[in-house]
This record gives sequence, structure tokens and C-alpha cells, in this order.
Amino acid sequence: MSWLLPRLIGASRAWELMLTGRVIDSAEADHIGLVTRVVPDGTVIDSALETAALIAQNSPWGVRMTKEVAWSQLEIGSLQAGIDLENRTQILSGMTGDMQEAITAFLEKRPPTYTNT
Repeated sequence: MSWLLPRLIGASRAWELMLTGRVIDSAEADHIGLVTRVVPDGTVIDSALETAALIAQNSPWGVRMTKEVAWSQLEIGSLQAGIDLENRTQILSGMTGDMQEAITAFLEKRPPTYTNT
């Protein structure tokens, strides 16, 4: 928690919450960026499944690389190193079969069928 929380909500807010143990409600969690959204009671599973469905519409390789690069960017040593990492990943993404499928599906106005190739 002490490594991740400051990266999510900033050091001062994270330290205040960790040092006091203060419980926060959903409105404050939303306000400080700890959650991406607050949903009505009883709809959290449906909301999570909707988000998962949106993610699943993307290529598996693209989702995996997005997650890998996003986490790596937290530890990258410089802006240029971050740009280089992103650039490398974009070039590699363009060489996948799924990229060609995405282009073809777009031109044919249909949902893509990814094969993770």
C-alpha cells in the first residue's frame, strides 16, 4: 500500500490516510482519485462487467502491452525513456495480426475478431 497509494492519489493524501487510518466514504474516494467512479448501490457488479466488456473489445496483446507500459512508466527514469518505451510498443503493435484485423474490421464497418497474433 505504501508504494502504490502515493502513486494513485499523491503522496500527501496517501500519507495522511495511512498515518491516520481515517476511513473515507465513496464521495471522497472519488474526489481524491482513489476510484474511477462511484455507482449506485447494488450496481457495482454490473458496472464492473460493463467495463470488462469494453476492455475485452480490444486486442488481448494491446491490453497486455498497455498495462505493462503503464506500470513501467511509473518507474521510468526520464521523459525520453518513457517516450522510447511507448514508441517501441507502438511499433511492435503495428506488426501484429490483430492490428491488421483492426484495420480491416474498421474498413468493413464490423467488430474486429482478434486472434492474439
